[in-house]
This record gives sequence, C-alpha cells and structure tokens, in this order.
Amino acid sequence: MAELRKKWEDLKRVSLLSAAHLRALTFTASSRGTKLPLLSLRWRLFLDVLPIEHFGQDDSECQQVWTLAADRERQNYAALKAQYIVDLSAQARNETDWKRMNPLSLDEDSPWHQYHKDQELRTTILQDVTRTFPDEPYFRQPRVQRLMADMLFVYAKMHSNLQYRQGMHELLAPLLMAVDRDAVETGEFPAVLLDRKFVEHDAFALFERLMRMCMAWYQTPPIVSPSKARHSSAAHTPIIAQCQMLLDKLMAVDPELATHLQEMDIEPQLFGIRWYRLLFSREFTRLRDVFALWDMVLADSAAGTLRLVDWIGVVLLVANRRLLLHGDYEDNLTTLLHLPPLPRPAAETLEQTPALPNTPLSPKSATFPALDIPVSAPKIPFAALTQPGTLPIQRLALQAAHLRGRPTKEAALLVARQYEMWEEETWDVIDDVDTSMHAIYDESSESAASNDSGVPGPTSAASVPISAPVHGRKMYTSSTLQQRRANGSTMYGMSTSPQSLPSSPPRMTGAPPSSEHLVRVASVLSPGETLLSLGSATAQATGIAAQCLDMLAAQPHGDKQKAETIASCLHAVSRIWQDEVVRLSDQQSGAVASKRRPQGMAESELRRILRQLDSIYVDVSNNAALNAL
Repeated sequence: MAELRKKWEDLKRVSLLSAAHLRALTFTASSRGTKLPLLSLRWRLFLDVLPIEHFGQDDSECQQVWTLAADRERQNYAALKAQYIVDLSAQARNETDWKRMNPLSLDEDSPWHQYHKDQELRTTILQDVTRTFPDEPYFRQPRVQRLMADMLFVYAKMHSNLQYRQGMHELLAPLLMAVDRDAVETGEFPAVLLDRKFVEHDAFALFERLMRMCMAWYQTPPIVSPSKARHSSAAHTPIIAQCQMLLDKLMAVDPELATHLQEMDIEPQLFGIRWYRLLFSREFTRLRDVFALWDMVLADSAAGTLRLVDWIGVVLLVANRRLLLHGDYEDNLTTLLHLPPLPRPAAETLEQTPALPNTPLSPKSATFPALDIPVSAPKIPFAALTQPGTLPIQRLALQAAHLRGRPTKEAALLVARQYEMWEEETWDVIDDVDTSMHAIYDESSESAASNDSGVPGPTSAASVPISAPVHGRKMYTSSTLQQRRANGSTMYGMSTSPQSLPSSPPRMTGAPPSSEHLVRVASVLSPGETLLSLGSATAQATGIAAQCLDMLAAQPHGDKQKAETIASCLHAVSRIWQDEVVRLSDQQSGAVASKRRPQGMAESELRRILRQLDSIYVDVSNNAALNAL
C-alpha cells in the first residue's frame, strides 16, 4: 500500500497537479528519465471514465468524485453481466413449463434457443481470444482468456447491430493487461480505484469508452444483391472513408508519394483498415511500444475523437517513402503490411537533426485544414524529439502531432529528412535490453577490454551495472569479418559455450544500401562491387541469426520452431543473393532483363528478414538471461 501511495504522489508531483501537463508528459517523460506510474489510472482519466477535471484537487474531493464514478461503472457492468450471461440450470430448477425449458426445443421463445445462439457467438470470440498476442504469456492464462471472452460477449450483446467483430479482442487486450498490472488489494484511496476484485469491471469500462471512438471503424455494409451492388454505399462505410481521409491528408503534405500509391492501385484500405481497427497494435513487435503509443493517443484524445491516429498513419508512410517510391506493387504492399522497425539514431545524430518548430501555423498557409485544437489540449514540447532518451515510438507521435498542427508540404519534407538522416547514420535492428534484466556479457567478444579507468582487463557480469549504457558498437562490414576471421575469432564474436552469453543485443550499425545508392553504383561499379554493397545488410542478418542459434544451442531444451524460422530467414537471404547474381550477370552480359525484382528491392526484403530475426533475438536473449540467473 505504501508503494501505491508513493506512485500516486509521484504522479501528482511530476504532473504539477495539472491535467493538461499530465497529458503532455506522456510525449516527453522518457526524454527526462521519468517513468509515469499508474498507466491504467491515467487511461481512465484520459477516456473520462474518471472525471479528469478533478485531477490535482484535494485527495478528499478526488476520492469522493472518483469513487462514485468507479462504483457506477462497476455496478453497470455487474448488471449487464447478470443480464446476458445466464445460468439456465438454475432457471430450470424453478421452471414449471418443461416444454419451454426443453433443451431440444426449436421455439424462439425458449431460453435454450437463445442459449445455443449465444454459444455460437462465444465460440467465435474464444477462437480470437486464444490467439491474442501469442508471444505474450499473460494472455495464455485461462483466467485472462475467460475475462476477455466474458467482456467481449457482454459488449456484443449490448450492441446487437454491431455484435462482435474480429479485432476487438486486440483492443481489449492491452486495456485488461494495464488494469491487471496496476491492481492491488482493496484499501484507502487511491487503492479503492485499483481494487483487484474489479479488474474485469474496470477493464470493461475502458474498453467501452475506447469503442465509442472506434465503433464506426468496425461497421460493415449491409449485404445487397448483385444488381444493387453498383449503387450500394459499401464504398462509403466509415472505415473506407477514414482510409480515404488518410490518403487525402498524405496527398496534402506529400503529393508525390500519395500519387505514386494511387498509380500503383494500392488502395489505403488494404493497410489502413488494420491500422485503424487495431490502433497500430500489429505494427510494432513489442507490447511495450503499443502501451507507449496508446498512452500518447489517449492522452491527446478530445471530444470523443482519437485526433492523432490519422497523422500517425501519415508519418508511417512518410517515414518509409524511400522504399515506397522505389518499390513495385508487391514490395510496397509487403512493406505497408510489415513495417520496418523505427530507427534509433545515436545522440550525435539527434543533435544535428532539424528540430520541429513550435510556432503555430496560420490556417491560410495550410494545404489541408488544420484540426481545431481546444485550449485545454496538451502543449506538446516538440524539442523532445531530439533528446536521446525519447523512445522511437514517442518520436513518431511527436511528428504526427507536428503534422497535425502544420499540415504542409514543408513539414512533411522535414519529417522525411529526419528519417533519412537517422537511417543513413545507423540501422539499429535490436532495441536496448530492458533495464529490469540483469546485466550479462559476452566474454568472447574481446579478450581484453578497457574499463572506465583505462586499465586493460577482462570484464565480468558483476562489474557491469544494469543501467550501464551500451558501449563499443561494432561495424559488421566485409573487412571487419575478414579481420576477425584472420585473427581466429568466431565469425560474429559469439562463443558457443553454454557459459557465454551476449552482453546485450548486437548493435548492428551501418545502414543498408538505399535504392538510390544501388542505382548509382550499378552504373559506375562492377557487378562484384555492387554485390559487396549488399554485404553489410546481409552480414547483419546472418550475424543475428548466428547469435540466435548459438543461444538456442546453449539453452537446455532449445526451441525447434524458432530454429526453423531462423533457417527460413537464412534461406530467404540465400534466395535474394541468387536473384541479385542472376540480375547483375544479365546486366553485365547485356542479356534481356529477367523478370526478377527491380534493383534495390533486396533492401526491402532484408528489412523484413531483419524484423523477424529482431523479434526472435529478443525472446531468445530474455530466456538466456533468465537461465543465467
């Protein structure tokens, strides 16, 4: 209880007792080294489950107002659950009309008739619930799956016209997890708001509020006959209109990219439906990134609208404009459905990154109507974009907020330049190890390392603090590999000894060659030199794969599925090289160009492979760290 009280006092202190400042902090807290506590409580404030205007007032007043609001929501859900989840066996014991209570009755007035229909609905819901975030152990718990199934069933019964739609379970999942993690045993304020007995009730209140803003995106057009299909309103359903709005906004700030997508017949709903309905939860490999993004999206919401969502989509398109402008239909669609990881530039590059101006934009100078921002909206400090502590997902949201306030071509060009600079400087495939993990190290990477005092000597796990920054980022180029091979080292600095574990995810640097670069070197360099320009990205992929396999071999039971996935990635790398060799051989001999991928598309495929290996490495290294304890 004392820990909860401390979190509550810390939240009030860092927010300066201001609701607007609390909203703005979600964009910048990590850049200041601050971790905002009580995520689920903040979300209940942002979604108006608890009246946010009382935040910062005296605790006695907050307790009175918020406890009353929480009790009302909990009682409402308890009543709905009692209404829709019925125990027919209890009814049967008190029923005198056995014909009506016959389980085989086809009478529509029979409770059993409705029961069988409800079971079909529950079966559909459970199929999705059991597949929710398959890599997250929390959602494999029977208790969690039961809670999710009950909440989604009650919501479907509440909205008989909409019912349950696939994707709703992925909106509910982060909300339930946040509430469950913050839950405590009942006690005094604020513990009464986080009572463990009401996790289901509080999560449902959040889900119901969020669905008020997302409900239109789940509506489907009515089924019409083929003769009327041409005149139907299917093309004007809310989600299709929302996806078209996304393209319109992109057209306003980046007409070249928007026109290119239109000319390739890539309709925005092909990727936009998933973006909107799941609030980008499928676009990022880590659930913590989803929490961080939702925290900013919900903090920025106002008047029942998720104001930032459209512009997050625009920034994701602008961030990948280089790939999209030089890709064909298949490659671009794959890029949009499997977005590359967000770059993590070094501090030196962030210092040189052009800043986002804070000055307001005149409505007359915008190429797209800027959204009216209420006076109570958070004042977002865009200077946090260039702070080293800012998370990549927070930079994405800051850029989206910037484009929303300045929807101009110049603003989009600035965002595009930022991503180009970050990707050219470094391509960090793996995020930093979570600070909660114990420090581990790779004793084979260097035989002698220099400590902080400058005296050469071996490092040890005990000498590396958990919060220590990652040093000695290695450049994996062809010359580096040749040098390591000549020195007798293992090819990627990994020992296969079970006692040896990597100190941190491999900091693979050196950007993959851009499409423009490949086109340039193809006209100047020899085919062999052109292939060498692809070697850096390929070395990154094979290097991560080798380290994953080393760690899998060191684990007691290994993981056959992960090993097969790694083998598939390596096979794909081999196929890319085979295609490149054939294409360049045709180019050198003057033969007719083969129907293989256009030059420069190897980069796009390597990005997808690196994304897969990225996710595998995080899982395997986490397991290795736990086994080392």
